[in-house]
Amino acid sequence: MNNHIDIIFFGDSLTFGYGVSKEKSWVYLIANKLNLSYINNGKNGDTTPSMLSRFYSDALKYNPHTIFIMGGTNDLLCGRSISSIIENIEIMIQDSYKINAKVIIGIPPKIIGSMANELFIPSSFYSYAEKSLTQLRDSLILISHKYKTNIIDFYSLELTQDLYIDGLHLSSEGNNIMYKEAVKILN
Repeated sequence: MNNHIDIIFFGDSLTFGYGVSKEKSWVYLIANKLNLSYINNGKNGDTTPSMLSRFYSDALKYNPHTIFIMGGTNDLLCGRSISSIIENIEIMIQDSYKINAKVIIGIPPKIIGSMANELFIPSSFYSYAEKSLTQLRDSLILISHKYKTNIIDFYSLELTQDLYIDGLHLSSEGNNIMYKEAVKILN
């Protein structure tokens, strides 16, 4: 195991880089650009309860300098409440601080429900998730102030339909836009 990890990227498919090659994912681009020792522990389909259950084994045990945490979109796609997402992320922040890791909160990008319903899988929760992502953003900003974490606000990016592969996941070009936003905070 590497004795020094600069940053753990922890989250779901948006962190993993679903739908693009590793070299085109925003996480790889930023780690390569800044020459960071890193682990990408984004897991496709992950929800914040699952993230919380694997937080020690996939993040804390490496004793990284920084932990990037982004989740909640899949919770919303399952009809879960924003308060439950925030509770889980808040525990991860608190646990990160116990090992003196710096925390960066990622705010998930918007989704395009109609596109996802056609190209990903049909779901009755896309409308709920689209509306709730704005409230999730507001709540994540509040807890980032409470815990004095940095944030990377992917939600505020102007992402057009052509930057998505399926309404949920971003293309190589979309990942490049995420990379450019993230480098502003991590640089």
